Amino acid sequence: MTRSGKHIDCGLKSLTAEAIGEAIADAGITPSQLQAPHMRNAAAGVMADQVLIPGKVALRGMGIRRIPVVNIENACRRILAVGARYAAGFR
Repeated sequence: MTRSGKHIDCGLKSLTAEAIGEAIADAGITPSQLQAPHMRNAAAGVMADQVLIPGKVALRGMGIRRIPVVNIENACRRILAVGARYAAGFR
């Protein structure tokens, strides 16, 4: 299972690769058998400057392409405000 907590040493792609890799292994399938992954996060798309397609971008790095990806954003107003400040260069 992907570890829980702050991941300041990892990016969106590496965390996705870790989680998807473990899920694929657990299911006993190959990446080519993946049919409809779901990318769920809170503001990672804003932070990675991939607002509409974070799932596609993260999976592309694993060689998983040409399948539908459902991106689910779930963020409160505070998370979005922090993301906006980050994107504007305020750290």
